[in-house]
Amino acid sequence: MMNIGEMPLGELLQQSFKCHCGRVHETNLESVIIASGALTETAGIIKDNGWNNVFVIADTNTWEAAGKDLVDHLQSYGLNTTQQVFDDAHLVPDEHAIGRVLMRLHPEVDIIVGVGAGTINDMARFVSFRLKLPYIIVATAPSMDGYASSVAPLITNNLKTTYECHTPAAVIADLDIIAKAPQAMIAAGFGDILGKYTCLLDWKLSAIINDEYYCETVVSMMRAALEKTVSLKHGLASRDKEAVGKLMEALILAGVAMSYVGNSRPASGSEHHLAHFWEMHMLFEGRPPALHGAKVGIATGLVLEMYECLQEANIGQEFLLSAKPGVQPDWEEEIRRVFRQGSGEVLALEQQGGKNDLNAHKLRMEKVIARWDQIQEVLQQAPSAGQVRKLLEEVGGPTQPEQVELSPETVLDSIKYAKEIRARYTVLQLLWDLGLLQTYAKRIVGLE
Repeated sequence: MMNIGEMPLGELLQQSFKCHCGRVHETNLESVIIASGALTETAGIIKDNGWNNVFVIADTNTWEAAGKDLVDHLQSYGLNTTQQVFDDAHLVPDEHAIGRVLMRLHPEVDIIVGVGAGTINDMARFVSFRLKLPYIIVATAPSMDGYASSVAPLITNNLKTTYECHTPAAVIADLDIIAKAPQAMIAAGFGDILGKYTCLLDWKLSAIINDEYYCETVVSMMRAALEKTVSLKHGLASRDKEAVGKLMEALILAGVAMSYVGNSRPASGSEHHLAHFWEMHMLFEGRPPALHGAKVGIATGLVLEMYECLQEANIGQEFLLSAKPGVQPDWEEEIRRVFRQGSGEVLALEQQGGKNDLNAHKLRMEKVIARWDQIQEVLQQAPSAGQVRKLLEEVGGPTQPEQVELSPETVLDSIKYAKEIRARYTVLQLLWDLGLLQTYAKRIVGLE
């Protein structure tokens, strides 16, 4: 079978293959163009597909960076264009923003083009999917790994909620544009890729404990992209165009991996749960969220500290046999406190999924006890938190929660409760199963 970890990104598009995992992997992403001047190829893609009426979604920053030039380019090719340009100081992808897009969208539109990064891409994907329209994303920064994914994380009822959608028809990344992105956004993209260190370990833990589907081929693909990206650190620190382009490739490849699996497992684990928790709290407090990838990079360091705590604990069978779950009598009250107006959604998710159910815990612990040697092998694969933080520093990214104005109390709450955001098994749930989550949370935050 082909070694997809070594294949150029372009060769992975529009093909399917039978994997050793038993599934057929494929992505519907048709075209990726990462090159200087790539923006000027957008009209050709649109016309070749027979689309004529283009709706552009941007914000004031991305409009200046690329949107205005894109519209001029499209109109010069005779394409009809309309647009929604958000002037919000800090755009939130919630029901209100989606509604504004729908109110501006003309019924004759046959293609949506997003110009931007995370928020714009998510809204373009969601709206286009719900209206059964194709979409293209013109990237303005290599800041996150959602460009080619098939999911859209949005804020719904004050909770970060991920919606299954579709992949773009094309991703356009003009190096003359994305290499000019603020260094913080380049570092954020780097941080999002570093998050694969922990999400892949979390995925393996769930495969061992819950017999969750797991694909070694996809994991190998993501690890190869991760290691290649780490080797780019000096080029990214100096904004080298070739390095920025390679980072963009890795970010898009993460989306392809998600398409292969059918969910975000290859790219998102406990580090993303912490990042989503922090984003919600920043919004609750009326302040702009830090860049997604920056939060993921910081969270990756914290999660690796949890892995280190487990490594050093030297847990044996006697402890495992007597382990009690981290049940809290005031759990529901705490959920209402930390998730505020989003708590109803979190409580409903737990009622549906029952990951904290004592019978579910008992069944998981039977697997944990029987397979502890395998779990220990996973723990030993984790790099140190210090290694990852040094990498982030070298590219100019933040490494500690206080650098994005997160208080120790908020970080403590996130470690204890971020697992409730998703019905997905990670090291956070393992620590809860072992009765160690609160202890390690206090130790890591320094409030022990």
